[in-house]
Amino acid sequence: MKQRPILVAVIGYIIGILWGLYFQFGMVLCYILILTTYFILKAFFKNSKKRKFKLLSIRRYSRYLKLIFDAKVIFIIAFFSFISNGVIQYQNQRYENSYQDGEKLQVIGIVVSQKIEKQYYDLYQIKLFDSKSFDLYIQVNKKSKELAYGDKIQIQGEYKKPAKQRNYGGYDEVQYLKSLKIIGKIKVNQVEVLARKQLNLIKQMANDMNLALKKKIESNLEKEKASILKGLLLGDTTQIEEETKENFRNSNISHILAISGMHVGYIAMAIQILCQRLLGKRKTKVFTIAILIFYVFLTGFSPSIIRAVTLTVLTMGAELINRKRDTWNAIAISLFGILIYNPFLIFNVGLQLSYIGTVGIILFRSIFFKILNFIKGKKLKEILAVSLATQITILPILLYHFNTIGIYFLITNLLVSLIIGPIMIVGFLSLMLKIFTFPLAIGIGILEGIAKFSELPFSKIYIATPHILMIFLYYIVIGAWQPIYKIYHSDYLVATQQRTKNLVALFCYRFREKKKKYEIWISVVLCLIVILNFLPQNLKIHFVDVGQGDCTFIVTPQRKTILVDGGGSLTKEFNVGKKIVLPYLLKQGYTKIDYVIISHFDQDHVRFYFIFIKRDKSKKYYNWKTI
Repeated sequence: MKQRPILVAVIGYIIGILWGLYFQFGMVLCYILILTTYFILKAFFKNSKKRKFKLLSIRRYSRYLKLIFDAKVIFIIAFFSFISNGVIQYQNQRYENSYQDGEKLQVIGIVVSQKIEKQYYDLYQIKLFDSKSFDLYIQVNKKSKELAYGDKIQIQGEYKKPAKQRNYGGYDEVQYLKSLKIIGKIKVNQVEVLARKQLNLIKQMANDMNLALKKKIESNLEKEKASILKGLLLGDTTQIEEETKENFRNSNISHILAISGMHVGYIAMAIQILCQRLLGKRKTKVFTIAILIFYVFLTGFSPSIIRAVTLTVLTMGAELINRKRDTWNAIAISLFGILIYNPFLIFNVGLQLSYIGTVGIILFRSIFFKILNFIKGKKLKEILAVSLATQITILPILLYHFNTIGIYFLITNLLVSLIIGPIMIVGFLSLMLKIFTFPLAIGIGILEGIAKFSELPFSKIYIATPHILMIFLYYIVIGAWQPIYKIYHSDYLVATQQRTKNLVALFCYRFREKKKKYEIWISVVLCLIVILNFLPQNLKIHFVDVGQGDCTFIVTPQRKTILVDGGGSLTKEFNVGKKIVLPYLLKQGYTKIDYVIISHFDQDHVRFYFIFIKRDKSKKYYNWKTI
């Protein structure tokens, strides 16, 4: 910590962001309370007499904290948390001042995205001329003239502010658009193109190349396979079918559709193989850095690609200037830059999974590699070690956001790791030389087959959303396990590690010494938990917002769960049960329903996808017919 001030600064910056998002009072009051508590405890321990040795002692273990958090570290954390807390409050106020629903607007901006095709309209992202900080979505009629990336346009239309979260744990459009620096949407009545190609040359070139590569992919492969290859090489998953995306998610291989360290590693390796003999090592590294930076522009600046490229560029840069690389500082620099650009990206699930997964690989890969020592084959052990290290660290994030866990992740990740390299290499070759399209199609077909592991029994197990305190406790446990494991499997221990090992041994000795006493206490606590679980609780009634429809969820005093209606939709494009009702129940902590009551069969109260219901007007009953 002391030798990595950037890492300390980014920790402080994250603390300030989270404090500003979830607490109403500022950080000044927080630090006043912390300092007051510190001085009171210090005075208490200073005046207290020395007592006999106690295993559980605040004074004893606070000494170890002082080794990590000295005055310099505390000052850096406090300073940067103050800054980010002020930034997040200022930005929140600016967003609130920008929301004026229903206002008629006339604005000038530059198109900064390719066309996003929706069912009834086309969507574009524009950067406003009078506000360099914020962007807007514009909703354009499909019959209107198609806009191009870099067009300077003048539009007239009605502004619509983003919708707030309607249900607990549900989709929050305000939060999502803040992570994109977008303040809302304009339904365009009139649009006029004032000029073409108004963005800088690098962005314009990257967009033109992106479009050209997509056209080549579409001409070489059938539609579904082409959409998957665009996700693999360019990070564009907009045209992948929702069912295919879900298969990839449930098989725990969706990470390959987001540009990350794996993609960057293959690109860097390919450039070095092709260019090292011609340019030499030093010039090849410089050329690789330039290509990777351009690749960030090409793929759209997602947090995962920024993280991967930053780590690679800093590593190569350190080698060019003969400096020792520091992975922790590289991670901190990339994350710091992303959060300074937009602190609301802390909500981005891709960013969370990318950085936490990388930290997991750094901390646990070598440990799992040793644990898997019984497996023959270094490559196989390496793949399994990386998969386990990643999964153990991102598991709470996956449960918190998606409420599912897959049991086939080791098999699917192992199979994917064997074929993803050849698919990417052949994919790039097919774009440059227009060859190998047949083996490429076979490879993507195999990838789709691996994704269909999601259709196997128990491939997706629903889990209730874990409480934030449980997530915090989980990370404390695995964070403590990592150094303790190393202590017991290292040949040489420094003084601090030896003291820790002695304390663990002392804990175990004291527990065995008073084993019966602790067993009684544990039994009492477990009995109390069981008794409290059977005691009646208050009746709870949840009215779930399902749009045009009704849905009520009831929890009785005896903890029986009842769902009255479940909402519905006249179209199959949006599954209310899957997208709203199920996530709501899981976020509330419920994984089963004891009773389902249907009040009547209007489609805004209940919709069956496997049962066809037809009313016979001449009679007073419904005819049921399975499809």
